Amino acid sequence: MGKLADAMHARRRPPGIRAGDEAFETQVMVGTIGFVEGADHCVALNDDDLAELEQSEAPIWGIRFTVLTPGRAELAKSRGASYVSCTLEEIRADVALGSGLDLFVRLMNADMDEATLRALARLEPVAIAAIPQFPLSLGDAVRLHRLGMITGVPLATPCPVDVSSGDLEVLRDAGLGSMLLPRGATADDVAAVKQRLANLPEPRSRRAADG
Repeated sequence: MGKLADAMHARRRPPGIRAGDEAFETQVMVGTIGFVEGADHCVALNDDDLAELEQSEAPIWGIRFTVLTPGRAELAKSRGASYVSCTLEEIRADVALGSGLDLFVRLMNADMDEATLRALARLEPVAIAAIPQFPLSLGDAVRLHRLGMITGVPLATPCPVDVSSGDLEVLRDAGLGSMLLPRGATADDVAAVKQRLANLPEPRSRRAADG
């Protein structure tokens, strides 16, 4: 696993907590486009972002590609990236199976059938990203929960800086492992979202078990 996978794995299963134990609580990573102080991870969408991240002290960062070839995977590693972000159609199969980079797979359609989702999970992406609309509809909430339940892979999604606590709770309970704030987000925005996450009530599954 790379840096992003290690960080997400540690947050999903804290020391001393067994896998499958309902007492563990996922801690969501807050990401940004380009370097922003306090972000848990950052992504480059263009050359300017890439240059900025190479000069920054971003703990974990990656590159979004429109087409991921072996050459581009090697380029990402040589520049210091720890993960790459692509859609299923943008990743060559040989790269997905042997790039040595964490794969952040963006789904343009979250309504894929169960067999396809399970096949995707076998490729062991670090996260599966869906793109819902905010505020979340009940339909999007159900689709996200389904996605997390079938794949067992951490979910990721872009979120507005003013994402509500209610939507954050739904996302967290669906298995959100990482969120990405939009370009222009500030260090104060990152801190505010992290505080909102920290103030969420405990997961519904735990509340049901305790009740």
